[in-house]
Amino acid sequence: MELHPVVADPPEVTCLSMLRQIPAHPMQRVHDGMVSSTDKGLVVLYTGTYRPGNGGNSWTGSYLVYDASSASLSTVPQLDPPAAGRPFPVLPTIKCLGNSAAILRHSGEEEGAYVLAELVTTYHPGLPDAELYLWRSPPAAPAGSSDSGGGGGWTRTAARLPLPPELCGPTCFFQIDMAFALGVSRVCWVDLLAGVLICDLFAPQGPEFSFVPLPQGRSLHTPDNIRLELKVQEFRSMGIVRGAIKFVGLIGYTEVSLSKSSDVVLETWTLSLDPEAEWKKGPAVRVGDLWASESFGKMELPRGRPPMFPVLSMDEDDIVYVFLNDIEFVDTADYFGQIIGRQLVLNGHYLVGLDLVQNKVLYSKGGATNNLALLEPTLLASDFSSYLHGSNSKDRV
Repeated sequence: MELHPVVADPPEVTCLSMLRQIPAHPMQRVHDGMVSSTDKGLVVLYTGTYRPGNGGNSWTGSYLVYDASSASLSTVPQLDPPAAGRPFPVLPTIKCLGNSAAILRHSGEEEGAYVLAELVTTYHPGLPDAELYLWRSPPAAPAGSSDSGGGGGWTRTAARLPLPPELCGPTCFFQIDMAFALGVSRVCWVDLLAGVLICDLFAPQGPEFSFVPLPQGRSLHTPDNIRLELKVQEFRSMGIVRGAIKFVGLIGYTEVSLSKSSDVVLETWTLSLDPEAEWKKGPAVRVGDLWASESFGKMELPRGRPPMFPVLSMDEDDIVYVFLNDIEFVDTADYFGQIIGRQLVLNGHYLVGLDLVQNKVLYSKGGATNNLALLEPTLLASDFSSYLHGSNSKDRV
């Protein structure tokens, strides 16, 4: 398999496309992939149907690690690969916690070294008991040889996560929405409805975990574990901005009606990494005030619906990117002209950069489209493009 980056100047969207190779057996075909995390030019993807916990029943897929600085691609095997000759599927022993593969460029070792971390739990006893799996990149291959993806294999460490009891069942559970690296030794697993689990992979006494709940009043976990029947990234995100953990949310997004969407507030918080680990509230903008701003009007952006899918800029404080959709519902009629329903029409889709301090639109890209796939984009902030092999730019996002 080959990965081909389609690179755009920031803040436009960069994407990866995969060129599939025809496998020897049809059951081994991989049709898609999903990015789990990035760090300093490294990208880790789940491919095919594989996710932790279903490997014993999944013949397609693995982890793929792409290094933009060397344009190299390596394969990391499943945690629980299927055994050849099994006459029937077996019950999984590990349980996936979500989008949980985190990659960390390992400084202090040879160029291109990385560590892949995967956090899972078991069906019995379950959370807060967990298992941390680490995969260290293999030594660099000699010149002229091909990378087979090798390595020393997965290492497993049993852990008891410092999660509050209400996130450990029986009906409500910690669920990983996103993962990212923090500095040179830590990774973060984020439940956007509850908080962030931080792990120092290389602590002297072994991997060391800590949990920081979301700012007071911002937890949306409920006893019956209803995750609002929404894609959580539609109204929340978290990431690293200039070395600090930041949280961004559209407050009121799930509570107010469309007619009152002007009351939704886009707000940010920064987490101090001192021993007390406290959240500090940052700038915020009310959606109605954004609509009324001069810059919003000049760019002729659509009003009536709140922004969606906020993404934090990695190297600019107080800058947030959001998506705006121009949507309407039109009547549909049958052959006889009778109204039989309504159809959603996407008239326009825009990526917008906002300065929350100035309540100002800094950037807008988009236009007319009826591609309904754009209603739920899957994006994450990354410095990936600045590490592309042969790139002279170090300020891309």
